Amino acid sequence: MQDAALSSAAEDHRLVVESIGSASPGLAAVLASQLGMPASQVARALYKAPAVLLDRLSITHARGLAEILGQAGMEIRVEPSRSPLPAASQSLDIALYLRDPACLASCCEHLSRFLGCTPMAARNLLMAPPGVVIGDVTQATADALQRVLGDLPVEVICSARHQARYQLFIEREQGQAMNTLLGDLRRMGIPSDDSSALANAEFDHQQGQYLWRRHQSAGGLRLLDKAFLRYDLILEHAGPDSRLDQLPALAGLPADLIPCVLENLPVVVEEGVSATALPGRLAAWAVTGMSVQAQLASLRCCRLVIQSCPQPALCRELLLTGGLIDPDAPLPALPWASGLLFGELLPRWLESGLNALEAEYLFEDCAHDHH
Repeated sequence: MQDAALSSAAEDHRLVVESIGSASPGLAAVLASQLGMPASQVARALYKAPAVLLDRLSITHARGLAEILGQAGMEIRVEPSRSPLPAASQSLDIALYLRDPACLASCCEHLSRFLGCTPMAARNLLMAPPGVVIGDVTQATADALQRVLGDLPVEVICSARHQARYQLFIEREQGQAMNTLLGDLRRMGIPSDDSSALANAEFDHQQGQYLWRRHQSAGGLRLLDKAFLRYDLILEHAGPDSRLDQLPALAGLPADLIPCVLENLPVVVEEGVSATALPGRLAAWAVTGMSVQAQLASLRCCRLVIQSCPQPALCRELLLTGGLIDPDAPLPALPWASGLLFGELLPRWLESGLNALEAEYLFEDCAHDHH
């Protein structure tokens, strides 16, 4: 037994990162400097856990480093260098969806610490549709991010790259670049003269990467992972045979609001439905006999119009925080209209803030053609 212990102490050992845990990503730069390693190599080990950080160390050195890194929040294990290498984990892309936009500031603070960036940079990631915050990481990193966000009303959505399905959105004028793109799509079996086929086309990761490398430089192209897309469900019509008694349960509203809803059609009855849940939600509405259509919310384009607000100073602060006015801009004269707003999070966040200020406002949806 003593001989086995001596043999183990004499052989080389390695440090394996099991999770970034609660450690700051800024630790990667410090480690890289101290260990004489590229910062990118250290960061990869942190975010692609389980992964080997250092190998062929003495047991004393390995245990000492493991204790220091553990105190910094990382989850580390020490094992003999002759042990099998950690199995490669599937690569994930991660997006966040804020169920309650009022938690945006808190979410940005937590996310900025996790990513090692400023809260403003984290906010920009969340505001850019469809809210992808980090890519090419493993489940251990996703679990660590979930722990960092704690009890905030935020969904962590993971998509495995080798299983992902992508949707293509084209906003490009006719010309040589458009013709070249349509030619590639035809070779993939998607007829360029059938707009419905083009709108419903899906691509796997390899196809998506090919299209992106070939055509993104000409602009007017979006390739989005369907797992991250969100939809609003719009009630367009309810006939005499519709089961209106199902409306409160499906839309989550009091029964006494049914007449008001029916008087103001079309009305959004569900907001932010994921692509995964969409077929089931549409099926649930279909059996009621009510006409409900899904509208892609992730790429929403709209303009905010504020008609009045009893708290103008706080209204200005809200617009400033949202990046809608310059820091030195005076109180906007009402009614006031914003420039174009893109995505679904910023309008929802503004709506939450304006409701709290008892403002009168509306969002004008802008025509935004997607081929």
